[in-house]
Amino acid sequence: MDISYYLLRAHLYERETNGQVSCTLHEIEAIWQCTRRHVIRKLKKLEELGQLLYQPGRGRGRSSSLSFPSDFREDVEKCLKFCIQEDKPTILFQLLQLPIPRHWYTHMTELEQLFGYQQQEGQDTLRTVFNRPITTLDPCASSITFESHLIEQLSDTLVIYDQETDSVHPHLAHHWKTNEDSTEWVFYLRKGVLFHHMREMTSEDIAYTIDRFKPDSPYYWLVSDVVQTEVIDRYIIRFQLAKPNPFFLRYMASVSMAILPRDVMFNEYEWVATGPYQLKERTEQKLVLDVFPSYFHMRPFLDRVEMWRIKPGEKKVNYTLPDQQGPMQSHYEIQQGFHFLGFNFHRDSIIQDRLFREAMYHLVDTERVFDELNLEQQFGKLKLASSFFTEKSIPPRKSTKEMLQALAQSKYQGEILKVGVLSHKSAFIQAEWLVQEAAKYNIALELIEYNLDSIYNKEEMLAFDMTFLGEVANIDRELSFIGAFKNEALLFRTYFGAHLDPIDAYLEQYKQGPTKDERSRIAESIENYIHEERLIIFQNHPIKERTHTSFLQDFELTGFGHPNFRKLWVDKLA
Repeated sequence: MDISYYLLRAHLYERETNGQVSCTLHEIEAIWQCTRRHVIRKLKKLEELGQLLYQPGRGRGRSSSLSFPSDFREDVEKCLKFCIQEDKPTILFQLLQLPIPRHWYTHMTELEQLFGYQQQEGQDTLRTVFNRPITTLDPCASSITFESHLIEQLSDTLVIYDQETDSVHPHLAHHWKTNEDSTEWVFYLRKGVLFHHMREMTSEDIAYTIDRFKPDSPYYWLVSDVVQTEVIDRYIIRFQLAKPNPFFLRYMASVSMAILPRDVMFNEYEWVATGPYQLKERTEQKLVLDVFPSYFHMRPFLDRVEMWRIKPGEKKVNYTLPDQQGPMQSHYEIQQGFHFLGFNFHRDSIIQDRLFREAMYHLVDTERVFDELNLEQQFGKLKLASSFFTEKSIPPRKSTKEMLQALAQSKYQGEILKVGVLSHKSAFIQAEWLVQEAAKYNIALELIEYNLDSIYNKEEMLAFDMTFLGEVANIDRELSFIGAFKNEALLFRTYFGAHLDPIDAYLEQYKQGPTKDERSRIAESIENYIHEERLIIFQNHPIKERTHTSFLQDFELTGFGHPNFRKLWVDKLA
């Protein structure tokens, strides 16, 4: 089905008057992205179909006239219903990407039929959505939660971390051992584990995976202590470290340590690993995961997972079953992460002034923002943050009086400061509130939007004086705490400058900490330093709601806050 008619009319609709609009052929060329010859041919075809009347303009560059005999809203609804009845999600999602008013179709309950659990030709399929371009899926680099979640479904690691028992379990390696000072680690691999291209995994693949990390890789810190990798035989590999590291075993459980085959050059769009799902298709609008029938461990129930891209805010992510009236279950999850405003200490600006940062601390009042703008209705419940760890967070104390005192004692002279803000509705609303609030005290802030993949562009991020961003931990919160400061793509490593020296010293103690309580005390020392220096301003811990029917069993969220497709199944008798 050709959607040229809908594409054309959607882009010209705001200019329509009684079904008529004037435009140039050059404009239509840009909308359809084709040559003038093809534009004229398409217009004539649409005329033959009775969808429009075309009156060419007289003279070069003159506007032409288009007349549409039908109501566009009715056309859109008919097309959407056709897509639903004929199960044509590709066309439907193309339509939803067009600049069509949302209220034209948000009332259409039939749309729900295309989402959630489906049975197609005997296959159990889950169809869900995402709302932004996918960045890199390279395990060496990926530092964004959704992408890490996808990598987790496509791949495996030598060992896995169990949050409930706070322990590491065998996975691709069935056994391991280390020496007394944790400088030598030996892993024994399972036999018969197959990659997606049906070759058996060996210790050579483990060595290759380690070697892929280069000094400029965001996750190089995971392997930076490795001074020697020794392939002892087909199923045994030994690592020699430059210094003791009891955390090395947990490093091996990180999704960034996904084992890849040595004989296949890594390709973002043709992923090959050992995981329960294979990457069947990846385009700008669609991701498809197909089950890997030869997976070495438990086969997932879902044969296919389809993820379709829609515009942000277009649809809430529900996991439902068509034609089922069972009770709905909602999961409210406080994410193990937080939103914050970070200061760039590489800028030669007022950011270097501790008193100015103190003033900004009192000015950034997340509780006031949510109250004054009634944001809980739009973005969910508020859980204020003052720590990396949700259970340690307490509501921060804010004071206008102390803000004015700190600002008066600082050296701020009214200069304009650049504030980076993610191109996301909730982030921008809060940032705009801060700009307006700061202006009351003659603090000049200029908002500059950036995209999520900008975190991989240090030059772009270093152009801001301060930046709004978020940090999300996975299920191994202690490892995530280390990674927040060690990952070269994350803001702390990018912005903190000389402040990293004392933090890195604390982290070395942290890795050597013999007990969880001891490591917790060291983490508190790091957080105390961050608060004392006002390196960042904590805002809130995100709370996300996931809704699904009771027919979906083992609805478990991964450490990245997304459903674990490996374990999800459907009880059709529930």
